[in-house]
Amino acid sequence: MIEQKISAALATQLNTLGLPTQFENSQFSPVSGITYLKEDLLPANNTSITLNQSVMHSGIYQVSVYAPKDANKGSGYSVSQQVLNAFQRGLRLTYQGVTVTIVSASQTPAFISGDRWVIPISIFYKAFD
Repeated sequence: MIEQKISAALATQLNTLGLPTQFENSQFSPVSGITYLKEDLLPANNTSITLNQSVMHSGIYQVSVYAPKDANKGSGYSVSQQVLNAFQRGLRLTYQGVTVTIVSASQTPAFISGDRWVIPISIFYKAFD
């Protein structure tokens, strides 16, 4: 249940960018020539802080920028920077009583997938229950 709240908190923040986004398990049809985002939640193992008390939930919120292939790389990098700015280290997001803290965010090497140039962004988070 807490993973759903973590996912919702992160997706709500991503949605503030106002960019076309393929959210997990939702219908999405990319428009040719238009940059869009794709999100995936990758939870890690839970860690008990102390016996019978808080559990730390951590993981990676993977956001990928799908820019048109064979176009200027500037627009893809610009969108990537918008995502990084929206998830700065120390940011606290709260959804239905669960606070998610951004630990770090970084861009990883880009690659080609079909007609898209993909720039992955890994956003490391933690939350407690």
